[in-house]
Amino acid sequence: DNNDNNNTNKKKATQQKQKNKKQPKMTEPKIKVILACDGFGEDLKNTLVQHLQSNDISTKDLGCDTYYDASAKVAKEILLSKEEEAETKNVGVLVCGTGMGVGMIANKFPGIRAATCENMAAVRCARAVNDANVLCLGQLVTSAEDGKVMMDEFLKHEFIARPNLGDGGDTPAPWWNENVEDFLKGSMEGIQRVEKDALNYASS
Repeated sequence: DNNDNNNTNKKKATQQKQKNKKQPKMTEPKIKVILACDGFGEDLKNTLVQHLQSNDISTKDLGCDTYYDASAKVAKEILLSKEEEAETKNVGVLVCGTGMGVGMIANKFPGIRAATCENMAAVRCARAVNDANVLCLGQLVTSAEDGKVMMDEFLKHEFIARPNLGDGGDTPAPWWNENVEDFLKGSMEGIQRVEKDALNYASS
């Protein structure tokens, strides 16, 4: 009986090893942050680049340009890299005076979801609800220290993950529930449909 049990256990162990070989572990994609700014946002953008590099986060600094050209550069880089670098999660950071101008232009590119944020609650909701892939900040309204903390939160917060609100970020959003999550699971498909409609409308 003991021999039968030992043989059975060995067989199960062998089957488990084979199963593990067939199912390789999934690795989290590496984050790469693509940044650009206009003249009103250069100091904050440079501070954010230094902050990212000091934390060993890959960056691509596209420099300073007009707010519309800087926005286009980041948007194109993200869309191009999405096709070429599947192992890398590419996100953008744009900085101008208020964050509004860069956000308006970046969102003209289908596939870009740029969010202009002035506080942590907005950052968390931009990621949790909108799956934003570009953070837009304003140097005239956001300090360097606040900008670093907001960018860190933007990078770590997940889509369809209940955001914490309040001044200390310790109050779970009271409006978050299963209905919200179910809606968000299909929202990206809806956004893509609207983007296609917008392109067709613009070309007609």
